[in-house]
Amino acid sequence: MSSRSKSSSLVEPVECLATIFSARKDLLKPIRKAVLKDVPLTLDEADTLTMLYGIHKLAWTDAPVDRDGFVTVSDLRSALVHDPGKLSRRIKDFQKRRLIEIKKSPDRRTYVDAVKISEAGVEIAKLVWNRYRKLAEHLLANVSQEDRAIHCRVNMEISKAVEEFDQPILSTLLD
Repeated sequence: MSSRSKSSSLVEPVECLATIFSARKDLLKPIRKAVLKDVPLTLDEADTLTMLYGIHKLAWTDAPVDRDGFVTVSDLRSALVHDPGKLSRRIKDFQKRRLIEIKKSPDRRTYVDAVKISEAGVEIAKLVWNRYRKLAEHLLANVSQEDRAIHCRVNMEISKAVEEFDQPILSTLLD
């Protein structure tokens, strides 16, 4: 997906974004084959459970946690990478499988307000997370620490710019 000519040393901003999409596509196969091998989770489920694990056990700050360790469903949905649109269905399934604990809304008894990973969920998510770490170590074995740091800074800058992005500005920029 390279738009850069071989003779040019300049990297266009669009190429930075395009390579993110290519890398995501390329990562799906090893994630499914190695990380999720023999794990009873789909990619979307692994994303959700791993996020809850990171928040609960690794002090990730992707979503706020209440004093009892619960994350609101809306905050969790905002933090997810894969298909947050099916989160309600995933929550019901996780609850049946005892992978999470739920806190119902005080106003609407059938509505799940917040969730927390259970010990059974921690056991599965820890395995997934450790496999992600091993995959990352393997894939980035030939990438210097300096390049890794630059890559992370670029991704953080992209995320920051997206968060700060004002929709009216977008329409004028793209005209």
